[in-house]
Parts: sequence; structure tokens; C-alpha cells
Amino acid sequence: MEEKSLEEKMTEEMQEGRGKKEKKPMPLLLQIVLLIVMVVILRNTIGTVLVKGSSMEPNFNHGDLVFINKLSTSIGTPDYGDVVICKLDEGSGYENIIKRVIGLPNDVIVILDNGKGSCNLYRNGELVEEPFLREPMTSMGNITYPFVVPENSYFVMGDNRNESLDSRRESVGAIEKKDLMGEVVLRLYPFSDFGPIE
Repeated sequence: MEEKSLEEKMTEEMQEGRGKKEKKPMPLLLQIVLLIVMVVILRNTIGTVLVKGSSMEPNFNHGDLVFINKLSTSIGTPDYGDVVICKLDEGSGYENIIKRVIGLPNDVIVILDNGKGSCNLYRNGELVEEPFLREPMTSMGNITYPFVVPENSYFVMGDNRNESLDSRRESVGAIEKKDLMGEVVLRLYPFSDFGPIE
């Protein structure tokens, strides 16, 4: 019997190897199930929101499209300065609002008239410096100070303090964690301002 050459043996081995690597296509039903699972996971972890109104100017403007991370507020814990999307019950339905986290659970918030035509914000007895504001805050709102932020709730305010409906108003108050829809992590539009939120 004639012995096979080294070249023939290698060719046969390569062909056998190719045959073993061939995969069967995934069944259509399994593909559909995996697609549904991925969609559900994505819907519960990320999202986009269109900014409405002027309460966060100059840092966010009406018509900005932002990307939110839902896990950072549902599983994680928001921190000072985080920009979040809140679900606000207006009695006739819910509205999504964009605000900045100012106070965490158990923080003591005080807003005082500084005698110079504007107000100062204090958190746990310390003056809060906010260089990102458009102009000095002139409204203390109508809540009673000192205001202790309840458990599982957050004190939120707009960057445009004089045009913002926020936790300074009794009609809003502290926002419960369950009503935080997510943290704003990226601006998608306008393209000129595209980028991560600092």
C-alpha cells in the first residue's frame, strides 16, 4: 500500500478540522427569545430624554437630547452634583424633569437671604459653592427650613435657580429614589455639545 505524502496528510487534517468547526445555525425561536431579553435589559438600563424648558440653563437647554443610565439611580446611589431625570407627579399625570442632586438622605438643607439681594445654600451647616449657576439665586421657595431630606429621597434643584420648579417648593419637595429615572451621562444633541456630562 502506497504511503501518503506529508502534504496529503496535512491537507486531510485541515479538511477534517474545517468540518469540525462548522456550526449549525441557531434556531429562529432561540434568536427571537435572545433578542427580546436584550431589548428588555437595554430598556431597563439605558434611555434617552429630551430636555424641556429652561430650568437647567445654561448647562442644559430646551431641545437637548441626553442619554441616561438608569442603573445608577435604581441600583446605585446618586451623589452631589449628579444631573438626574425625575418623575414628577403633577396630579393629572407624570412629567419628566431634569435637575441636579443637591441633598442626599438625612442632609440638612438651609437657604438663607444673604442681605445682598440673593440667597445662599447651606448643606449640613456648610455653604455650598456652585460656580456653574447662571446667576445668584433669589428665591428660597416656600418650604420650611431647616429641611431634613427624608430617607430614600433626594433634594434636587435646577441650575437656573430663578426659573426652576424644584425641591424648594412644597408641591415638589424631596424626590423619592423610586422616582429617579436615571443619571444623565451623555449629551447626544446638539452635536456641537456632544459629550459626557461632568
